[in-house]
Amino acid sequence: MNILVFSASPNKKGNTHNLMEKFLEGLEGNKEIIEVYDKKIGACIDCKYCYKVESCAIKDDMIEIYDKIKKSDVIVIATPMYFSGVTAPLKALIDRLQVYWSKKYIRKDRTDIKPKRGVILATGGSSWPDMFRPVEETLIFAMAAMDAKVEEKIYVESTDKLPVKDNEKLLQEVYEKAAKFNDKKL
Repeated sequence: MNILVFSASPNKKGNTHNLMEKFLEGLEGNKEIIEVYDKKIGACIDCKYCYKVESCAIKDDMIEIYDKIKKSDVIVIATPMYFSGVTAPLKALIDRLQVYWSKKYIRKDRTDIKPKRGVILATGGSSWPDMFRPVEETLIFAMAAMDAKVEEKIYVESTDKLPVKDNEKLLQEVYEKAAKFNDKKL
């Protein structure tokens, strides 16, 4: 199982990273982590280049990411919630998934579509009702563009009060969810 992970936090020792690490610890397969903050990914410029070919006119790190997405069996997106949304670098990556949307809905090219399994991991410092809803909506659409069906969602709120690394019960539950994920099939 080829697992592609988008780590979308600038803090490599923070809550999102700790949540992701624990989930990946329980997940079996070949894992590749893309640190989104370390990549050069420009914003979509709506040039419609991808309406004609399965590629993007912007030649940056996203070009190699397209190939990794295509080869993956599982996609994991880990992000902190910033102002009710995903982080800016992750949003740029998501907008560049227009290449896949155009393939399906503009060019109607259904070849080379490989179903994938998806996982959403998100953290937030505070807590309010349905706080992860905007993040979830964005990430479900992103996963759909990559032909991934979201099978697991783990949201952790109030991390300002109880950091992920100090929440032993949560860490155990996350590990167990990853282990159960191994047994499921698409």
